[in-house]
Amino acid sequence: MKALGLAAVACAAAAAGCGGASSDDAAGPPRVLHVAVAGDGLVPEIATGVAVGDGRALTVAHALSGGGAVTVAGRPARVLRVSRRLDLAVLAVPGLRGAAVRVGGDTRHARLAVLRDRHAQPLPATVRRHVLVHWRDQPGDRPQDRPGLELAARIDPGDSGAPVLDARGRLLGVLYARSSDDDGTAWAVDASAVRSVLGH
Repeated sequence: MKALGLAAVACAAAAAGCGGASSDDAAGPPRVLHVAVAGDGLVPEIATGVAVGDGRALTVAHALSGGGAVTVAGRPARVLRVSRRLDLAVLAVPGLRGAAVRVGGDTRHARLAVLRDRHAQPLPATVRRHVLVHWRDQPGDRPQDRPGLELAARIDPGDSGAPVLDARGRLLGVLYARSSDDDGTAWAVDASAVRSVLGH
């Protein structure tokens, strides 16, 4: 779980809805998945993922930075696509079953689907505002922008990659960091950016 200082965030001038919601609101929430990445030590890097269709999962790119073998819900996985700018990665997971992700609209009331003892649990969250995060990998690097959501939520290490959902189980964003200044603040990639990684 990354820690992100409040100073790294600039609020977008207008909070526009993501749109593009599917008319199939009867479908349940997306499947939440345990992601493990082998490292040099004995303890793997742990993150959360979400199924985005049969055989595919979405998670955070920073969890993959060690380059070790990846498993999703206990299944071997391989990296299909990575966006460092958005901190998102799409993984191929043979045999994984999951519905296509449905993108939600603009709302303040949300919930995180997190894993506790590898079981999905809802965690209440409030979308405070839509933001544009300006960040650099290194101090001398050119700044990059990441469309995001500032959330009022208390999260744990390993929650990175958890989906932010509306009341209908539609995707609002993907969690990637908690604030280093306030443990009640978290950050998610806006679902409008998630679409570009999925190729929608």
